[in-house]
Amino acid sequence: MSRRNMIIAALAVALVIGGAYVSSQQDDRFDDGAEVDGEPAPESTLIAIQDCPYGEASCILAQGIERALRSGNVDAVMEFGAPTFYICPGPGRSDSPSPLCDRVGADQGREGYPIRSRFGPQAIVPPEVLRATLQAFVDAVQPETQDEVGPGLLALYAFSCTQKAFPAQNLSCAREGIILSAILDRGQRPHRELLVFWAEGGFGGRTLPFTELWEGGLLEAEVSVLFETGGELEDLGEVDVIDQSLPR
Repeated sequence: MSRRNMIIAALAVALVIGGAYVSSQQDDRFDDGAEVDGEPAPESTLIAIQDCPYGEASCILAQGIERALRSGNVDAVMEFGAPTFYICPGPGRSDSPSPLCDRVGADQGREGYPIRSRFGPQAIVPPEVLRATLQAFVDAVQPETQDEVGPGLLALYAFSCTQKAFPAQNLSCAREGIILSAILDRGQRPHRELLVFWAEGGFGGRTLPFTELWEGGLLEAEVSVLFETGGELEDLGEVDVIDQSLPR
């Protein structure tokens, strides 16, 4: 084997080992047997979604987010997230993560999350801005309203996948969307919006914490795909609808 091929092989092995380690560090956050404050966690009731397409860990993550948001506990939702660490290139740079690194000197590190409207630009924001975004969404929910989809209550409706996993990851989706929806009142007439948490797949067959958030409206032609039949959407990928008749 040539020296170049030996180096490439060594790097590949290191990548797999490193990914497995990171995944193992996150397993306890979504494992039914994980301990909480030194005490064994009670048996999870979050496995009631029988048609969860990407495994039990995805169900636990998705329903944990749903239940925390329904109770208005945004801080609990933040515990399911993992910000990305960025090295700021300096003010005025076109490649600067904005607004996270605005007015920040070169080579300074900041933690942030990508957030975006489905039909708008992306921003990289610090965790406190993500938290405020989630709080604003929760505060605008109108649970007593109704539309053709159902009640206005915030609920988990679907999963989606935009990046299939490769065999070494031991799972089916490397980047999955957890799709929630509610009817909101943001100062205009109440209307339905989406809230999508993007989670990355790890090497150990587990779903890592969410790393990105999307919010925004939906087109009339997308309603059946998102809430009834499933199917392909350009930005959300392959959509799998959750059976709403199952207990959650």
